[in-house]
Amino acid sequence: MNSFYDKLDELYSIGDLGAIESFLLDAVSDTDEQSHERSVLLNELAGFYRGVSRFSESEDTFNNSLRILEAAGMGASYEYASVLINLAGLHRVKGEPEKAIELFFDAMGTLENVGGADSYAYVSILNNLALALQSKGDYAQALEYAAKALDIMRSGSGNEHEVATSLNNLASIRLQLGQLDDADELVSEALGIYDDMPESDVHHAAALTTKAVIMARRGDHRGSLGRFRDALALTERFFGENIEFAICKRNISDVCELLGDIPSAIEELTDAVRVMEKLLGADHASVKSARDKLQKLVNTG
Repeated sequence: MNSFYDKLDELYSIGDLGAIESFLLDAVSDTDEQSHERSVLLNELAGFYRGVSRFSESEDTFNNSLRILEAAGMGASYEYASVLINLAGLHRVKGEPEKAIELFFDAMGTLENVGGADSYAYVSILNNLALALQSKGDYAQALEYAAKALDIMRSGSGNEHEVATSLNNLASIRLQLGQLDDADELVSEALGIYDDMPESDVHHAAALTTKAVIMARRGDHRGSLGRFRDALALTERFFGENIEFAICKRNISDVCELLGDIPSAIEELTDAVRVMEKLLGADHASVKSARDKLQKLVNTG
């Protein structure tokens, strides 16, 4: 599988989403329907669909991967837990934190039973639980899980990429708690790691977004705008116009409004609404909220 992942990494670095999907679909079709290899490839394909916000296809594909493992008697394995983590992450991105938390705990129990409590997958659970709990406003428990993830990574169990992810997760919680200095220190360390990486990293955009929010709250709106635009470019490069792309567009609109640039605020939010409607549907609460805000901007302009 090494050559497969080398090629996949190459395609992601180029940012050709069509080529990535074709490559993954071809690889899946070349495997036996009940093979372990097929389960692994389906997990990769589902992750791609999640990244580009094709949520229904992602969920179906993750579930297909899980079914193959279950049929092979691997329902209590490290491999099964890894796919379960990714499925839980999908529910978190979709705005379903309760379902995500339930699945994360299922995966955590499985990993603990197979001796994987110090693995990267386990740290991924801790970081994702922190994000899901944060979305519910449970900052105390979110902080506990994020700090534990960072401790494991700093102990030497992970690489710099994983440390940077954990740093930003902890920073985002500190930010929600209004602890700007602590949040800034953490995310600045994460950004330093990303900046030193030889190639762009998919999670760099999240850290740039955290930094942008901190700068905006401190009144540095022009600096914030630059960071948001950097995050937008990275998001589009890796995933195209996904839901994070739309959220970033809305954030840029908000900063433009703060700068008094109403025409740009309208332009950015119009684009955000377009993408959100395509991905979430016109009746989704987030889409309605964005449309209402857009109408207010138009009336202001």
